[in-house]
Amino acid sequence: MEQRLKKLVATFLISILTLSITSAVAATTSPKPSATPTVKASTKPSAKETKKPAAKKKKVVKKKKRKKLPPLQPVSCFGKAWPPSGFTQNGEVFAKIPTAAQLQCESSDNYTPAKVFLRADLRKCEEFACGAVTVASETRCTWWEVTSTFERIDLKTGKIEETLGTLRTVSQGTNAKAFQSIMLISEIKHKDADGKILNNIKASGIAVSCHHDAIPDLSNRNFFKAS
Repeated sequence: MEQRLKKLVATFLISILTLSITSAVAATTSPKPSATPTVKASTKPSAKETKKPAAKKKKVVKKKKRKKLPPLQPVSCFGKAWPPSGFTQNGEVFAKIPTAAQLQCESSDNYTPAKVFLRADLRKCEEFACGAVTVASETRCTWWEVTSTFERIDLKTGKIEETLGTLRTVSQGTNAKAFQSIMLISEIKHKDADGKILNNIKASGIAVSCHHDAIPDLSNRNFFKAS
């Protein structure tokens, strides 16, 4: 069965305890001589009552009730309206070049496991020149495909100085009307000898395709071919 592919073209410029004892002594005097007296002695045992120690009252510790945290909600970085504002549409496919604030917003979304890919990709873009595109579709896409071209430009005139290569990027799918930002990671290092990021490389000719067939291997998601 022929698969429907919808494409969109867009361009953008990378900028990126004591015990005590008491004793008593009794003193007696010598009696005067007299007849031997009869001494009756009687002793009565004295018993002291042994008091039982008072039972200690157990302290009742009231357990504090833990407040139930509300469930995580999806982060809305591109608005809730549909069709989305600021996107270009081509058939069922919507796409736009995201801002740095939108990428930061989306990467902070812990509700969606897929954002793990985005966070990892953003780290790679500290070394390599990257592009980005945010996609969405009226219907579910099993996977996405993006093709792009990387070029070196003159920052003063904006003219293309050199085509550096082409890139094919594949990404996980999305449910209907769900947004996903895809990083386009080239193999072009964009830092000078002092570690300063160069801003004269751009991704252009970005074409987006929503696929409805079997998901390909996503262990490698960027395929760069130098010119």
